[in-house]
Amino acid sequence: MIRSVQSLLPASALMLAATAALTATTSAASAGCHLVDCVENVFVTPQQVKNKSCEDLWILRNSIWKDAGYCFKTPRAIKAFGTQGCLHNDQSAVPLNEYQRRNAETLLSVETEKGC
Repeated sequence: MIRSVQSLLPASALMLAATAALTATTSAASAGCHLVDCVENVFVTPQQVKNKSCEDLWILRNSIWKDAGYCFKTPRAIKAFGTQGCLHNDQSAVPLNEYQRRNAETLLSVETEKGC
């Protein structure tokens, strides 16, 4: 069962995972802030996220794409993120900065290592 981003990523969990000094008490999604998007000048390391579940890693990684306007195609992603704010059908056309791109790659790498 897919949990919504709002229920999965409270701000306190993001602070620990990203080692960022965030003080928001709202959920990550309602704040427009996710693991790597909140702190756009910090690279996430595999060590910071290696203990996350496969579902958490998937949601964190896809949150980067969602925030940048990617149009998800799979039923799982559409259910979790919806289609609102969808601007880019082609993932290569999504405007990610270097931190976002590398963090998405890091999260995918950890997912792959874990056999997700």
